[in-house]
Amino acid sequence: MTLDSKINCGGCIAKVQSDLNALLGEGNWSVDTALPNKPLTFSDDVDVDDVLDVLEAHNMIAE
Repeated sequence: MTLDSKINCGGCIAKVQSDLNALLGEGNWSVDTALPNKPLTFSDDVDVDDVLDVLEAHNMIAE
C-alpha cells in the first residue's frame, strides 16, 4: 500500500518513526522523500486508517 505524505526530510521521518515502527514494525515501511508526493509504502495487511491516524497526529497527511 502506498499513501502520499508530507514526510519531507530526515527530521520528518524522525517525528513519525517510533509510531510507524510500533504500528508497522521496524523496516516494514519506507518513504521516498525524493519524489514530489513523498510516498509512504507499507504492507497491505495493515489497516490504512491506523496509518492515517499516525500521519494525522504528526500533521504529515498530504493534502
